[in-house]
Amino acid sequence: MIIKTFFLMVIIALSSPMQGLADEQVLPWSSLSLQEQQTLQKFQERWHQQPAERQLKLRKGAKRWASMSPEQKHRAKRQLKRWKEMPKEKRILMRKRFKRFQSLPPEKRREIRDKRQWFKSLPTDKRLDLRQRWKQMTPAKRQQMRHKWMNNSAQQRAKPFTMRQPNQNRSRPAHP
Repeated sequence: MIIKTFFLMVIIALSSPMQGLADEQVLPWSSLSLQEQQTLQKFQERWHQQPAERQLKLRKGAKRWASMSPEQKHRAKRQLKRWKEMPKEKRILMRKRFKRFQSLPPEKRREIRDKRQWFKSLPTDKRLDLRQRWKQMTPAKRQQMRHKWMNNSAQQRAKPFTMRQPNQNRSRPAHP
């Protein structure tokens, strides 16, 4: 239960602020569904002290938790364990990176997710090799590589997609 509650807190801390709150009034604990009460049990005693926005975030996290499959919950618990074991400085850095990621345009976020998925799809030995090469680069070389990737990505987005017709503009050597 503690892991579940802490996971919800992490989700809430990393989620973007709720916008357009319809009702700024604090909700009584009794207005929560039984499932919400079970998930948010740790907050029961101080529920009435939580601002309405925080209550809504907690309820959203509880709803998300309830909709997860057992596999997703297991993965979330593993990630939470890693988060808790992470040094405070690294957690601060991760939060900053997440905020920066959230501030990017949707197209750029999608591009980053696609690149991450591509990297994850590589064979383990290739990923390890690339990580090792990255670690060995100087900060200046890393920045140069980032700049190169950004320019390549921008150029790819700017190119219109065209399909070439078979044998179009191709010369073939004559066969005897």
